[in-house]
Amino acid sequence: MLHMLLHMPRVATTLIPTKGGGLTARKRIPEDAQADYERLYGVRWEARLRIEPGTPPLLARAKHREWLTEIEGRIANIRAERKGDGRSLTPKEARALAGLWYHWFTERHLRSVQSPTYWEDRREEIGETLRDELVLASASELDDIWERSPEIREDVRPMLADWGEVAQFLHTKRLVLDEPSRRLFLDHLYGDFAAALNLLIKRARGDYSADAYALQFPQFENSRDTGYGPWQLFELWVGAAKPAPATVDRWRGVFLQLETEFGGRSAGSITPEEAQEWADKLVTPERSATTVHDVWAVAARTVFAWSVDRKYTKQNPFKTVRVSVPRKKVSRAHKAFHVEEIKIILRASLAITDTTRASASARRWVPWLCAYTGARVAEITQLRGVDIREQDGVQVISITPEAGTVKTGQGRVVPLHEHLISQCFLTFVASRGNGPLFYNAVKGGPGVSAATNPRKARYVKTREHLAAWIRGLGINDTEVRPNHAWRHTFKQVAARNGIPDGMSDYLTGHAPATVARGYGAPTVNDMAEALKKFPRYEV
Repeated sequence: MLHMLLHMPRVATTLIPTKGGGLTARKRIPEDAQADYERLYGVRWEARLRIEPGTPPLLARAKHREWLTEIEGRIANIRAERKGDGRSLTPKEARALAGLWYHWFTERHLRSVQSPTYWEDRREEIGETLRDELVLASASELDDIWERSPEIREDVRPMLADWGEVAQFLHTKRLVLDEPSRRLFLDHLYGDFAAALNLLIKRARGDYSADAYALQFPQFENSRDTGYGPWQLFELWVGAAKPAPATVDRWRGVFLQLETEFGGRSAGSITPEEAQEWADKLVTPERSATTVHDVWAVAARTVFAWSVDRKYTKQNPFKTVRVSVPRKKVSRAHKAFHVEEIKIILRASLAITDTTRASASARRWVPWLCAYTGARVAEITQLRGVDIREQDGVQVISITPEAGTVKTGQGRVVPLHEHLISQCFLTFVASRGNGPLFYNAVKGGPGVSAATNPRKARYVKTREHLAAWIRGLGINDTEVRPNHAWRHTFKQVAARNGIPDGMSDYLTGHAPATVARGYGAPTVNDMAEALKKFPRYEV
């Protein structure tokens, strides 16, 4: 391994083993760049890289190359800036570069925890400085004089560059601008800097709603990296893809952790080796390999694939990530409830007589409804009184996305089993009116929450509380899911009593097994007739 590490091509420094088992490298800062390098990066004589013990050789080499490229890029840019060399920007490119700066600056400062007051004071301090410089009495005049006075802009640009840490930004992007382009870029920062401070204040107050200001920036063409961090990619993906709230809720933790893991890094700088190492570290006694495989890796791979399509990043480092999932030892023959488990749950439901509280009504009716429909539990907990109606002479449940979410996105109707009707389910529905049956409606509607931190729907909370209640009844086998097992149970009982698979699929909302089965959908009366074969649960 050491031979591989110590003889790397195209590298001016070497990786040296340390006593602790890690690796280190050193890069001397040339004398002509030392003063500027120290001012920008706090190091004068040499830069050092330290790699943790146990780092795989391939990843160590990648880290070394990336580190060396960054150091040499900084030095080259310091020299180029001193000579007056630099890239020319069109007005659109200058605006796009300002967008990169906006994301870089806000992400950089969001990593440090500051109070809203800190950023408000900073904004006021900068505003006062500008007023003194512009000799104005009110902030409303600042934009007007900025547009009208080239002399004022010339005086203010150095302050903007200082406040916005522009030198550090350009060096991190390995960019040197010619003087006209630098002026054009800084002129955009006059408005963008105020927006960046406003965003930092907003985030410090706990508001993580989508940042509409960021949407105006064009893409910076021909750059290696847009500068977006993992969390910002997630925000953009949520805004564009409009995923289900449950998906956002489940995936947001993935991208918060990525933001922590690669803090200070842009998403485009993450290598496939680093992505694999990240995934490997996620498997812990508290987090199974299955969860990492099915949730964490899928979330990262999906969002980064979208990012590549949108040209926010050039590669998807998670495309090749692999998570080995050990074969699960299963002692239970099937995922349906056992007969005794069915009796325990349904008896406990029947024992509830006071359904004035929504939680009690859910315990009384949801298990029975799931047992006789095979519906997903959330499709039942989201039901409203208006969803229970008569169609073609048959009492039905209308499962519709309007009430909440339906996994397939397709609504359907399911006839009510006669046992539910004989238990006076329709009387209960009439007592609740047209509104939610199993949760209390929020006055004024459900409200709007941040796109990347959606508030859990009340029917989802009802589902979670119901699962906890069922576990509390003694249904403790971890190989059976306390709510979802009803779908398996329904299919099992339906097949045992001569209900064809195709009809069972329509009742439960499963996709047809074949294209042919998708033709000739059964009528409500067809389904009601089939459901007569489904026997009563005798508990």
